[in-house]
Amino acid sequence: MTNTFQILAAFLDRFEDEVEGRELHEPTPELQARLRDFARGKLPGAEQKELMGLLNQNPQWIGRLAQEVKALRGKPGE
Repeated sequence: MTNTFQILAAFLDRFEDEVEGRELHEPTPELQARLRDFARGKLPGAEQKELMGLLNQNPQWIGRLAQEVKALRGKPGE
């Protein structure tokens, strides 16, 4: 059993510097405005392509876009 722990410890020591997480970045106010314009269909085509690239690189921002779309729907019964 001790040998198993030694193998695991050696593995973790060897690869410890290679495992990194992504830093979570919040969208800037300018980007939030672009997400809002995109949700409303008011973002020009070239900017849409650029924004989609940014969303691909930062998938955590898709939730912000979803919030903008939901805000446009209004409340039920309106």
